[in-house]
Amino acid sequence: MKTADEPLSQREQRRREKDKVSRAHILDAAERVFGQKGFHGATLKEVADHAEFSVGALYAFFEGKDDLFAQVLDRQGGALLAEMEDALDGATTAAEQLHRIADASLAYFRARPDFYRLFQRELGGATWAMRASLNEAGFARYREVMSFEERIFAAGIEAGELRDADPEIAAALFSGLVQAYIAQWVFSLDEDGRSRVDTAYPVERFHDLIDRAFRAASVNP
Repeated sequence: MKTADEPLSQREQRRREKDKVSRAHILDAAERVFGQKGFHGATLKEVADHAEFSVGALYAFFEGKDDLFAQVLDRQGGALLAEMEDALDGATTAAEQLHRIADASLAYFRARPDFYRLFQRELGGATWAMRASLNEAGFARYREVMSFEERIFAAGIEAGELRDADPEIAAALFSGLVQAYIAQWVFSLDEDGRSRVDTAYPVERFHDLIDRAFRAASVNP
């Protein structure tokens, strides 16, 4: 039996790399199917068909539909939080950080409309906290994101940059605005991947709304 310190053989390395690619491919397929049909409407057979695997092969990577759904949420939720954290690099004010987070979230979900449909359909978007019983992994990711945003609001309020408010409530309202804007963008996509939101309510106008909602009155935009 190999110990943890022993190097893997080339054969074992290739097998693990193949498993990693296969797992990611299944998660991609599950994201599309869950996004289109919802958790309850989708079946493992549909996911397997999209991934070009057998249903039995899926069980080599996931315990079942619940586990597969949880892993889809965990993968994307973790990646989104990392994108948001990276977006803050160089931002010097709380208001600028909010704009960076909004842009990172918009870009992330615009590139993954199927995941956003899943996010809205099964977790309720801004009301994710109220659906904790649906998926513990999803709720844990939600709390990570909300805690991250709450800290920004707390620092900005203390510095006098943002309106005086309870940071938890302010972060929830901010997240709700961002999710509502993304929802309008995703659900108005046409077959060519164009959204009427881009012309009817462009992102620059949305950023102005964020400023008017959260920036302290004493701070010039």
